[in-house]
Amino acid sequence: MTIDDFDTYLRTLGLTVEVIRGNDGSYYTVVCDYELPKGSLRGRRCDIAVQRNEAVPFVVPAAIHTRPPLVPMSMKEPLKTQESGIGPDWQYWSRRYDHRPTPKELWAHILTILCDERWPAN
Repeated sequence: MTIDDFDTYLRTLGLTVEVIRGNDGSYYTVVCDYELPKGSLRGRRCDIAVQRNEAVPFVVPAAIHTRPPLVPMSMKEPLKTQESGIGPDWQYWSRRYDHRPTPKELWAHILTILCDERWPAN
């Protein structure tokens, strides 16, 4: 899988996908205006970003990013959150993915994180 394969998969789901450059100089794939379908954040709309890299196979970064922040900033447990390098209106969620991904599995991983029942609303 490559990052472009992931972008293509997201578009086949009917999602709007953009590539942006963050304040940190890195490039990100962004799913725009996604409504979370379940969990404690159900119904919230946000942009979801994953840092791009050109590794083949794609190496999943240990974070996802959301705009706006969805949970309190600087959480420590059960996950770590902080301001994202993309910009001040983005939130970094620290989560590892240690498997060789397919586009479908990576998207499922992201949704599993964001649709968890444990997150307090921001």
